[in-house]
This record gives sequence, C-alpha cells and structure tokens, in this order.
Amino acid sequence: MTEHPGHALIVAAALPLVVRHGMSVTTSMVARAAGVPAAAVFTAFPDKTALLDACAAEALRADEAVAAINAIDLTRPLETRLASAAVHLRSYATRVLLLADAMPLDRTQTRTRLPGPRENTDGHARHEEGLASLRRALTALFEPERELLRMPPEHLARVFQSMVLSGAPSGPAETLPAHELVSLLLWGALPPP
Repeated sequence: MTEHPGHALIVAAALPLVVRHGMSVTTSMVARAAGVPAAAVFTAFPDKTALLDACAAEALRADEAVAAINAIDLTRPLETRLASAAVHLRSYATRVLLLADAMPLDRTQTRTRLPGPRENTDGHARHEEGLASLRRALTALFEPERELLRMPPEHLARVFQSMVLSGAPSGPAETLPAHELVSLLLWGALPPP
C-alpha cells in the first residue's frame, strides 16, 4: 500500500498539536495546522486512531538525531563532540516523552498511546533500530580517542546514551546541563586533570 502524498505534512502538523492537546486534538485542528481541507485528513488516514498511531511512529524515528550526531566534526575535542551529541539526544528523547505523556495508557477505550514492546512488534523493532543507530553514531564520536580510552568506544557510547536519555525532561524538571553530564562521564566525580 502506498502512502498518501499528504501523509507527512499532516503528521508534521499533528505532532505538536497532539503534544499540546493530547487526545482532545481534533481532525479539524490538524487540517487547519496542515493547511489542508478537513476531508484530506480522512483521505490520508482512515480515522483519528490511525493518525495518532502515525504521530507515535514519527516521534519514535531517530533519523534526524542520528544525522545531526553523524554531522559532528570529529576533529573537535571529545568533550565538545559529546556535549553537541547530548543536545541532539535530549531533543529526540524529549519529543518521544512529550508525546508519550500526551497519549493515554488505556487501549480499552480505543485510545492511542506509544506502543509497548509486546504490542507493536514492527514499531518496537523500528524504535530499537533507531536506538542502535544512535549508539553507532555515538560510538563514532569516541573512535578518534580509542587508544586513550579505558573502555571500548561501543561500551562508552552505550553508557553515554543511557545517561543522556535517562535524564531527558518530560516536563519542567531540571536536568543536568549537557557539559556537566559530559564532564561527569569523562572525569567522574573528581575534577578534571
């Protein structure tokens, strides 16, 4: 089945509305934000649930963050590279968490939410591949210093990804600034040498 030509435009317009309004978002709100007639939303999606599922799938995509991390200049100092990567990782995680917060957890009332690992194996597999792509991009950031590192770049990438994603905000909570998080990873609790 081919994707409707307006699909991406409608999802892009719907995402911020879903984050802001949750399940109370209407198709007319989405149509207005996308600049299309309301009927176009139902031409692209059979119902509101399909639209919300598409929003969830889009939020889980990591390609943009992976591309931004891959574009980081490897000649810059490791600390600078990792601080830049932390910003991109947090942006990705915040988008996912904000959408998850806006989606209810109750499927019994025909409401959409981000799929759990056992509910949507295709979506879960895509999300896992996105996380693996992020780890590969992060590993590349550590590669220039491979000989100086106490642990393999692959392991440090996994630790760094966990640190950044676990501290991603889903609301007004304070998070550790990126440069402090990177400093903690590189130097631990002691001051840098």
